[in-house]
Amino acid sequence: MDTVTGEELEPVVVDADTGKSLDDTEAFVFAAGPAASAAIRARYAELRRRPVTGPKEGEE
Repeated sequence: MDTVTGEELEPVVVDADTGKSLDDTEAFVFAAGPAASAAIRARYAELRRRPVTGPKEGEE
């Protein structure tokens, strides 16, 4: 909430260089970082094999 106006805000995450919203599941994915454990690397590898799906009907 904006402390001056009281207006509700909708937080978003964007790429600092391009300004693109990171909620685009076809353009951006999460990836295991250099310090990730073997279990985390395996989990992300499994997620990459699954088809990308959008929100369920009625969800945003």
